Amino acid sequence: MKKIAGLLLTAALTVPGCAGDPPDLVAETSAGAVEGVRDDSVTRFRGIPYAAPPVGDLRWRAPQPVAAWDGVRESSESGPACAQGPQRKDASEDCLHLDVTTPAPDGERPVVVWLHGGGFSEGAGFDYDPRRMAAQGDVVVVTVEFRLGLYGFLGDNYGFQDQQAALRWVRDNIREFGGDPRNVTLMGQSGGAIGACAQLTAPGARGLFHRAILMSGECDAAMPKDFTPTGSAPFDFFRPAAATQAVVRSTMTALDCDDLDCLRRKPVAEFEKEYPKYGAATYGVPTLPQDPGAAVAAGNYAKVPVLAGLTRNEHRLTSGIFAVAGWRISAGEYPGVIAKAFGAGAGARIVGEYPASRYGGDGAVAWGDVFTDSMACQTGGSLDELPSFRYEFADPDAQPLIDLPSDFDAGASHGSELPMLFEVAGREPVTSDYYTDAQRDLAARMIGYWTAFARSGDTGWDAEDTMQLAPGATGPVDVAEEHRCDFWQSLG
Repeated sequence: MKKIAGLLLTAALTVPGCAGDPPDLVAETSAGAVEGVRDDSVTRFRGIPYAAPPVGDLRWRAPQPVAAWDGVRESSESGPACAQGPQRKDASEDCLHLDVTTPAPDGERPVVVWLHGGGFSEGAGFDYDPRRMAAQGDVVVVTVEFRLGLYGFLGDNYGFQDQQAALRWVRDNIREFGGDPRNVTLMGQSGGAIGACAQLTAPGARGLFHRAILMSGECDAAMPKDFTPTGSAPFDFFRPAAATQAVVRSTMTALDCDDLDCLRRKPVAEFEKEYPKYGAATYGVPTLPQDPGAAVAAGNYAKVPVLAGLTRNEHRLTSGIFAVAGWRISAGEYPGVIAKAFGAGAGARIVGEYPASRYGGDGAVAWGDVFTDSMACQTGGSLDELPSFRYEFADPDAQPLIDLPSDFDAGASHGSELPMLFEVAGREPVTSDYYTDAQRDLAARMIGYWTAFARSGDTGWDAEDTMQLAPGATGPVDVAEEHRCDFWQSLG
């Protein structure tokens, strides 16, 4: 008997995914077993399907259950990014996967579910490596891929339905990875934060998460007229069903189709010209019965703890992007650009309050702060309604989310807080020489605040305060004074 047992053990050790694998590398899910990889202080399970591929007849349908598999599925590589504009080459329609990063697959740790930014039209969850957050904060982090743009928001909000399917997967499976399904925090930045806020109001998300972290995004997020330096129409991230139906009809006309079945037969390449039409989600449909901002104002949202905040110089990223593209607003051009956006009378007052000379003659940086402060001082938004802990990221030397001109003072621009929490694809890690010891200390503090909130719903600071997060300067801040809100309110 001992000889037979020894032979069986030897056989098991030689078959991938069998009982001889280290116990923390194999986890059972409702669809089958997955085998991860140990990576220093964490175990990673990548590319786990949480729904069936939304292709063919499943294009523009609610996410369907994933087909079960036999044996052990190797899970060392992330799945592709979801199909989006032609600039992303590693994208596919078959993308409904998630990655789990866990300190260990035993115990019941808080769970953080991450929704990436990029509006509702671009980006990928696997671009954000949560190793430091998982290890330092002793939490399980789940990064999610969900349908985007035309694939996610033509008709009902299939991208939001995907997020809900991922949350249901977490509810049903996360114990196998060391997570507590009764303690789930939905966390997003920019478009991911707007989506997370929408999920606070969505009937299908009720009970699937217990806290929310909203970074640079809220339920009534919108961009004003001329929010780009070259001029642009106002943009709302949520539009009524009738408006979306009109856009869908225009796409059908452009592609010579009479119904969705016809569109489902079209190859991805034929959608490229139509893709820019689909940057907004839809309300007045089953997924979002109400405009999320109106739902919050009416009290129709999940009453869960919220941590929410902005960066000090949000819109310097926008003017920086235009500088990269070849137009950096000069001091001479700056007054005209502001007058075009706000009107001649208000524009003159704004330029007097925000002279380009204060910014070393750089009209692009001045423009960024004008739009940051004008939007930060708007009152009556959804964040004013949500009971929340508030913060402002204010590192003046933060690494911008994209490469900007070396002499462009990006400050704490949109997305620049992300490398504090994640290793972000294409950005220098916090461990690199780009960062100082004071910035690394700030990163550790922020992970501590974020994961304390995920654990208990309490950041550790007074909820009456807005916490400024800057190297060597962490403490309460008067946001209204910092953003000159008295001035903005005087403009009417």
